[in-house]
Amino acid sequence: MEAFAPTPAELVRRYGAKKLQDEKYEVSALNLPWVFKQEVDMVLKPGGRYVIEGIQVEGLTPPWEAYVALVDQNGDFGVGYVAAKRRRMFSCIYKTYSKPLGLQLAPYIEVKPVQLLLTDKEGVVECVDRALHARYIAVFINAPANLLQSLKIVVTPKIKENV
Repeated sequence: MEAFAPTPAELVRRYGAKKLQDEKYEVSALNLPWVFKQEVDMVLKPGGRYVIEGIQVEGLTPPWEAYVALVDQNGDFGVGYVAAKRRRMFSCIYKTYSKPLGLQLAPYIEVKPVQLLLTDKEGVVECVDRALHARYIAVFINAPANLLQSLKIVVTPKIKENV
């Protein structure tokens, strides 16, 4: 089993963690090393349709998948799509993401998850249910932690509106 156990000082300095009561540290899922992100500055409109090109997730095989999302500044909410080698049977679905499967966290670490609203069409964001000022585009890997080193992730986004 893979473990994530940086020192508290490293959590604060490198990952932007905040100290909580009881000697615990909370860090946003968006800031952790298994999330691949790039800054963007885009306002999404409710009901809008966006096409995202330039995102590649190589080496991820079914049943594992990745979530590509445009995420707000706080890392609380994002809209995007499921990147998988198979078609899913939904139009919009909510997912909560915090860490790869099977990753053991040190007992003093709490991950603040991100709530994602996703569509099943790769490269297309259609499930925009509210105005959103996206500050990041991120790739969240939903697979066992031991597979992370074998993946190739490329994040060079081109985002087109209403295509």
